[in-house]
Amino acid sequence: MSAHRIVNIRRPSASVAAQEVTTTVRPVLGPTPVEASAIVQRIKPRFADIASTYDTRKYWPQVYERVAEAFKTPTRVAPEILDEALRWKFGHLGKPRIPGSHRELIHQLQREWPRLAPDIPSSPAGAFAFLDAQLGGPSRFITIAFLVHLLFQAGIPIIDQHNFRAVHRLLRESRPGWRGRKKPSRFEDIELVAWFMDAVITAWQSEAESNAPSSRELDKFLMMYGKSIKAAP
Repeated sequence: MSAHRIVNIRRPSASVAAQEVTTTVRPVLGPTPVEASAIVQRIKPRFADIASTYDTRKYWPQVYERVAEAFKTPTRVAPEILDEALRWKFGHLGKPRIPGSHRELIHQLQREWPRLAPDIPSSPAGAFAFLDAQLGGPSRFITIAFLVHLLFQAGIPIIDQHNFRAVHRLLRESRPGWRGRKKPSRFEDIELVAWFMDAVITAWQSEAESNAPSSRELDKFLMMYGKSIKAAP
């Protein structure tokens, strides 16, 4: 599914679990081809070094792969997979204790998923609106966005404060006057990251397709680059 053409949105209603409507998504100001090419040249020299700092001891690859595979059939996702999914996202794998708010969210998701899964809309925007209405809250945007990523892995990237920070820094360096948001909190922020990653990978492939990163590799780079920005004095 393309991250560029998200047009069919289903919203839950009182009488129908998911009623489809059609809308036109307003343009997302991701990088132009020229800007994307400039970004590629800027990150290429440091890409491998920064991406290699991604902590696989905290974010176990085999768990992510198992969860991602299970979510290809949403109605068959088991409670233990939901537990692993959120523990992976929170960085809690292997920890004997986790924050109470995270534990409660996991339990709520396990209780509600069998009821929600059959009615999840077939578009990323619709799925986000539906899950946000059913499970969301003031501090649950990242969790809802991660569930949407698992449901639409080909077109919706993982989003967090770190890769969001990196995207805005790279856009600002390529587009003077760009004013980004500090933290992601809406579906349009997911779209921006999706468009950014697609544009950068496309630009990289056009120059040297053999060593262009995958979306997962680019996500790791952006996450760790965003962390380094935050840690810088």
